[in-house]
Amino acid sequence: MKKHYTIAQISFLIACGSALQLAEAFLPSPLPGVRIGLANISTLLGLALFGAPAAFEVAVFRPIVTSLTNGTFMTPGFVLSLCGSLAGCAIMVLLFELTFGRRTFSLIAISLIGALVHNVAEIWVAYIWLIPHKGVFALVPLFVIPALIGGYFVGWSSRYVLDKIKSGQLSDFTVYEHALDPGQPPELTAKDKIKVLTAFLMVVSTIFLRTVPAYGVLIVVVVGLIILYRQPVPFSRLFRLWGVVVFSFVLPVLFSARGESLWHAGIISITDYGIHQGALFSVRLVFLILISVWIGVAEPAKLSQELAWILSPLKYFHFSVDRIPRMMSLSLSFIPVVWERFAQVKPKSLRGVLDALGNFFVSLNKS
Repeated sequence: MKKHYTIAQISFLIACGSALQLAEAFLPSPLPGVRIGLANISTLLGLALFGAPAAFEVAVFRPIVTSLTNGTFMTPGFVLSLCGSLAGCAIMVLLFELTFGRRTFSLIAISLIGALVHNVAEIWVAYIWLIPHKGVFALVPLFVIPALIGGYFVGWSSRYVLDKIKSGQLSDFTVYEHALDPGQPPELTAKDKIKVLTAFLMVVSTIFLRTVPAYGVLIVVVVGLIILYRQPVPFSRLFRLWGVVVFSFVLPVLFSARGESLWHAGIISITDYGIHQGALFSVRLVFLILISVWIGVAEPAKLSQELAWILSPLKYFHFSVDRIPRMMSLSLSFIPVVWERFAQVKPKSLRGVLDALGNFFVSLNKS
């Protein structure tokens, strides 16, 4: 297993994962967030080719790059995706590093377990942070079944690409120079830094705020900031999120046993406490969605710079923050190239797409 890797190679894996995640968004889903997890192919390839550090870089920055591309940065879905990605990566690294050399677990088994942990982690974070009602665990079967399907598919696909790379059964093609050299990222102004720091602190505040009036005030503030900054509002994307907001309100309202009973019929019990909790959960989600509207309309390159600036204190812990803007800029520039290569696959087939992914990686090894 090769331990040394370049920023271009990791950026490519991040871009492939983002492209697969964006493509998966077009597939039908029973509930928002229920996916088979095609993007985890990039994390598993990073782990198998380069080891744990590379896998964690892909697991962290793939959800970030995807959110910058589709405008969901700092939304609840982004936070859940990031937490699930990290949890799934952690268990896959543990199984891979401890047992893969002895073949105790195959790549498919590691992928299956990673997919299950990914989905369970998302539900657990949603329970702790967004909707602290035990009813959310009723969604586990809806997440587990796609996780099993996706875990097997991700493991098989990763093994297929790895076998092709190691056997040399791949052709080569030229990587576009503009993708390898996306140019210098934009400089941040004081206004940009104040904006991203304010948004970051607002998201962190949701961990501590527990009253509806407090969120009401903050929602008014964010709406005022959206108007002040003249930010365009993506109504089509917001419309897709209203189902989650309604669900977060209805669940505690209909299935809460605490508080004074207002109406009861079978398993349905409406209480004053349940109504209060439903209102709290829903306004919290609205607040987070509005933050993403305010900050998520900036250019992805600028947002990557803002993220690097927020993370800059990590340099005192010997974390290489300087590579973040370069890695994210490369990832963003690779995404259209990856889309183009996948579109050129003829005939359209799964093996053709996986071969194209492997071809691209071979080209980066030679560039």
